[in-house]
Amino acid sequence: MSPSVKRFLEERGARYQVETHAPLISFEDAKTILSLDPAKMVKGLTFARPGGFAIVALRAADRADYKKIADALGLRRADLWLADAECVRRELDMEQGGIVPLPIGSACVLIDRAVLGLEEIVCGTGRNTATLIIDRDVWLDIADGEVGDFAKPAPVAM
Repeated sequence: MSPSVKRFLEERGARYQVETHAPLISFEDAKTILSLDPAKMVKGLTFARPGGFAIVALRAADRADYKKIADALGLRRADLWLADAECVRRELDMEQGGIVPLPIGSACVLIDRAVLGLEEIVCGTGRNTATLIIDRDVWLDIADGEVGDFAKPAPVAM
């Protein structure tokens, strides 16, 4: 677990669990490596924005709607880009595959409305070798995020 994330959680008295595992980067890795329910997995996408970063919390299987994210951040779609992994590591003490959607450092948090349907959040810890398991309401309280519709609609089955 990232020391910054651990400090953030402990300063807020948050109750949580951590599961350590082999390094993972993608949702496919997580489904294979973790013993946890993939339906509870939340990914954090990190975007560069003026003055810092935005971390968008989405259910791991969902796809981001970049236009809606840009609108929520007051940016043009053309000005929204995923943050450089080295910058995220240096500024937020988080690595790819371990992003935790919490307002650490200069990050603000956007929460896709679908995440609210989960009772438990399974997400990164700042490191890709450990996973955070936290009650949704505890996470929502400390994430201090803006809730909106930030995922693309699921394709309709024919």
